[in-house]
Amino acid sequence: MMRNPIKNNRGVALFMTLALISVLTAVALEVGRRAGKAASRSGVALELFQARQAAWSGIQLAMAILAADAEKNDIDSLQEDWASPGKLAMAVAALEMPSGTLTLSITDELGKIQVNALVDAYPGNAFNENQRQLWERMLDLLISGDKFQDDRDPAEIINSLKDWLDSGDDDAVTGVSGAEADYYESLDPPVHCANGPLTIPDELYLVKGVSDNFLHWGKAELESESGANLEQMDAPLDLGQFFSVHGMADIDEKKGRFSFPGTININTAGVEVLSFMLPSGMEDEASALVDFRMEQEPDSDGFINALDKGWYEQVIQLSGKEKQAFENIVTYSSHLFKATAIADVNGHKVTLNSIIKRKKQEKTGTWSCSILELSDK
Repeated sequence: MMRNPIKNNRGVALFMTLALISVLTAVALEVGRRAGKAASRSGVALELFQARQAAWSGIQLAMAILAADAEKNDIDSLQEDWASPGKLAMAVAALEMPSGTLTLSITDELGKIQVNALVDAYPGNAFNENQRQLWERMLDLLISGDKFQDDRDPAEIINSLKDWLDSGDDDAVTGVSGAEADYYESLDPPVHCANGPLTIPDELYLVKGVSDNFLHWGKAELESESGANLEQMDAPLDLGQFFSVHGMADIDEKKGRFSFPGTININTAGVEVLSFMLPSGMEDEASALVDFRMEQEPDSDGFINALDKGWYEQVIQLSGKEKQAFENIVTYSSHLFKATAIADVNGHKVTLNSIIKRKKQEKTGTWSCSILELSDK
């Protein structure tokens, strides 16, 4: 039987937060209703305003849930309430929205490949070797070795992406296939080479060698081996499903340098990303890792397997060298999440997407969340 997500050790605090959000939402909607009547007879404008307020309440709810979750343990996984559509729906229902509908989803940004981690530090121009190896494995799976059928070049993509990200070396192209500012300036129309971190995943499409079929599988056998969805990958892709531009850490304010560690949460990564992380030849084990994570007790919503550090060793066998390489890119927790709130008032829909950062306060020891990015769709 599904338990109410607000009934736990931190339930009182979360309940109070839910109640506050609910009250504020109701007040905002009533103010909007009255203001709308006074300023305009347009029901559409009023309902769009109400939908936006409801969606914003959803983002606030997501932050409350994530902060409460951090108090429980230092593991983040798809077994937790924040990742459960059913339990999120129960939390939304607890808001008792006065009108319309609201849906909420939360995903882990560190369950993706952090594209900016390919460079070791910023400003700088050195590879992060662990990340380069990850990209090599990924592109080896995606790109066929038969150049008559697939003209994508893994080395060109990796070298050009590194040149796009690195700084201060416009005269030093990486390898024989990289590209610096002069290449992009020669295009028609010209393209500005950032020489710094990507700000949105789709910026990848500007990089030399990255075409529209960038993530299309070149090896058909991968579908049956890893469980990857080839039909999905042949469709127009949202790069944000597989890549994140977030994850910056290790800021050295004195030297003005920062880095992206790039470790991926094995507890939340999708089957495709897991297949890229595994040693070459072991991509078929990705679906086994997913199955282990989500194995449930019969007639229960409880999970059988704990996802503590090193749990993957119960599923796959790695040599000492393979294990070290795998551990170099693995983490078991996260501090960055994407929350999507969709509100609908009489067919007038508003979607808000938010990147949420979770942090423990040094003085109080409590957890709080802040918004790094907010956009509407």
